[in-house]
Amino acid sequence: MNGQTKPVNRLTVLVFLVTGIIAGGNPVGVRFSNSELPPFWGGALRFALTALLFWLVVWLRKINLPDRKDIIILSLNGFFSIGVTYCLFYWGLVYVESGFSSVIISLTPLFTLVFAVLHGIEKFSWRNALGGFLALVGIAIALQAQLGTILLLPVLALIIGAAVSGEGNIILKLYTKNNDPWVSNALMMTSTFICMALASILFGETMSLPSTTTARAAVIYLVLFGSFGMFYLYVWLMKRWSASATSYVVMLLPIVATIAGFILAGETVTLTFVIGGILVMIGVWIGAIMQS
Repeated sequence: MNGQTKPVNRLTVLVFLVTGIIAGGNPVGVRFSNSELPPFWGGALRFALTALLFWLVVWLRKINLPDRKDIIILSLNGFFSIGVTYCLFYWGLVYVESGFSSVIISLTPLFTLVFAVLHGIEKFSWRNALGGFLALVGIAIALQAQLGTILLLPVLALIIGAAVSGEGNIILKLYTKNNDPWVSNALMMTSTFICMALASILFGETMSLPSTTTARAAVIYLVLFGSFGMFYLYVWLMKRWSASATSYVVMLLPIVATIAGFILAGETVTLTFVIGGILVMIGVWIGAIMQS
């Protein structure tokens, strides 16, 4: 596999931007969900409902399942690269503000680019490297703006989650090319739910439904938009774009999450953070959107 994809057009760029905007609301939604629900159980509930929606579409559209090998690989990818990643993200977001956490999660495209080259599905690109470097500088500046208010272990959890997600993007690229996005997501969301449910049981969390309006609204957003909508669009992009370019959508998170966190949760926004965010946006443009 040489990693060649369809030429980038306006629709692809539009879907890329919409996916980034939707995804940017996820850290804020998780923070609100975590305010009432235990983190792993909150994630398990989210992905259980999301899986049901995907399976409903598969059933209504009478979509055939892929062969046994792809079922196993997609399910394992959902369990590890999404399930383990989101376990780390949900736990990290208990301690880290949504804007700052989204900056850490933005390391995902850099991991994806490195893993894509190592797997041999993409060639090294100086434009991608420059975009990643500028985004990394922006992330470092944003990090500096938050130093002194963070805990090391949650940050490490977020970084590890970004690395696991980066490897998962490669597997996703390899095994969604010939499979329908609806059924691919149905399989992955199901195994993601299993992973987070097992983590919830292991840590002895209380399993209950959200009772406050805020938590309910957060779960509804995370299910309908942050999972059902976002993951379908992400797999759609992955079938039409390279794995590294598609993963750059994550670098839009700091801008969207910071604005949403400021408006909805009263989180702090500093000038230094804004400067770092602008560099991240420039890096995204160079590394992903400028590709043709």
